[in-house]
Amino acid sequence: MKVNSVCIVGGGSSGWMMAIALQKNLPSLEVTLVESPNTPTIGVGEATIPYTSYFISQILGFEEKEWMSYCDASYKAAIRFCDFTEKSKSFYHPFWTAEEETYNGFDWVIKKELMGLDATDYYKTNYVAWHMSENNKFSRLENQELSYAHHMDATKFGEYCKSKFKGKHILANVNHVKTDGSTIVSVTTNKKEIKADMFIDCTGFKGLLIDKALHEPFESISDTLLNDTAITCRMPYSNKPKELEPFTDCTALSSGWVWNTPLWSRIGTGYVFSSQFQSAEDAQQEYKNYLVGRFGNKRVSEAKFNTVHFKTGKYKRSWVGNCVALTLASGFIEPLESTGLALACYQIESFISLIEDCEYSNFKKSLYNSKLDTTYEEIHNFILLHYVNSKRDDSLYWKHMKHNTKIPVGLSAYAQDTNNAQWFGKKSKECIHIGCNINTVYSKHTLTWKNKPILNLTPEAKAEILNDLEYLNNTKKEKERLVGELPLLYNYLKKEIYS
Repeated sequence: MKVNSVCIVGGGSSGWMMAIALQKNLPSLEVTLVESPNTPTIGVGEATIPYTSYFISQILGFEEKEWMSYCDASYKAAIRFCDFTEKSKSFYHPFWTAEEETYNGFDWVIKKELMGLDATDYYKTNYVAWHMSENNKFSRLENQELSYAHHMDATKFGEYCKSKFKGKHILANVNHVKTDGSTIVSVTTNKKEIKADMFIDCTGFKGLLIDKALHEPFESISDTLLNDTAITCRMPYSNKPKELEPFTDCTALSSGWVWNTPLWSRIGTGYVFSSQFQSAEDAQQEYKNYLVGRFGNKRVSEAKFNTVHFKTGKYKRSWVGNCVALTLASGFIEPLESTGLALACYQIESFISLIEDCEYSNFKKSLYNSKLDTTYEEIHNFILLHYVNSKRDDSLYWKHMKHNTKIPVGLSAYAQDTNNAQWFGKKSKECIHIGCNINTVYSKHTLTWKNKPILNLTPEAKAEILNDLEYLNNTKKEKERLVGELPLLYNYLKKEIYS
């Protein structure tokens, strides 16, 4: 099928990113974006992963200083998880430099078994981003190719994309979708009828095209990922240089977890929880108690709270006929690893690569849907690793996670696979395995050094190994020295972005 025109239904960050990506990469297409003038944006996708930053730079072609300053953005070097495995314990998913990507976590696990270390030493040894996070420092370390991401105001990012769009923009409500089998012929608004060769569904959880018009079945994963509600608010800074941190903070509560994403002018925060295990009233009270403990009563008393309901899973196909649905209209997992915006970016890049000659076939649609299935399965499994190894049993929610969570067929194999994956490769899984003390890969009963089981080594052999592993202590000291010379994130942003 030849594609000369595309109609994007719905704005938000997904719709406007698709509009700009088409405009930049397929300039011959006629692109129309129609959005309702009275549909509020979700406004919770403020934390990103490094792939999102790549997409903004390379696919959308935006200059970092310009878009960041417009979107209240900051830099992100890691994600910290507090109270997930046990109360008062935390672990990290830091990003890394090109050199750190080559480090062998297997070596550190041997060191752990011989010396009785905890996971904190692993992060100190292997990641400069951990030191940045712990000391509130940041630099892009361009000479070391540091992988980093952003915190941003997603609503402002959509507005920034809109300001760069040169196609047709129609503010109107879609009243009718005309279909011919699995083909969308047109959408009719309260202003006009719009025909196109391709339609992009960016109507969020409403799924106006993929669900309401094309009736594609939805495949839920709510039996494994229980969270279905988020209560959100914004916190002003009290001490900005101290509170503007270079990481997303995730803290587990009784029936879910709270995120904190520091932007330039304020902190975005929200409590993601399961309505099966906690009422909305109890959740909001627990969330407020947490916020008071972290930010003080005055700031919390002035906060305005918003509640968002969501469903986890995906539509069986995201590309049906001549319609492609983007996150959140195509599916949603949950925001624990900041993949919401990244999934939309991935769908846009995949779609553009498949219609770069401005046409598509059934095979291309099948390829697209297959790639998305694999992506959702991987992210689903990776996020589950954060939950299913918890030792907590202090609430019904955590007891269920520990004892009754339905384990997907592929999770065990995924947990033991040490090969690189598309989204969360060796280093990411290594961080979670070690931070959560998952022994599926790094078991002391299987650890060997030069083909000798470390459990049966002589003291002399152990001393030799530790001498060989001295380089790990040296890398830790070098990272401490480097970060000691870096500026606070606040000062770095003030100079590089907000000057």
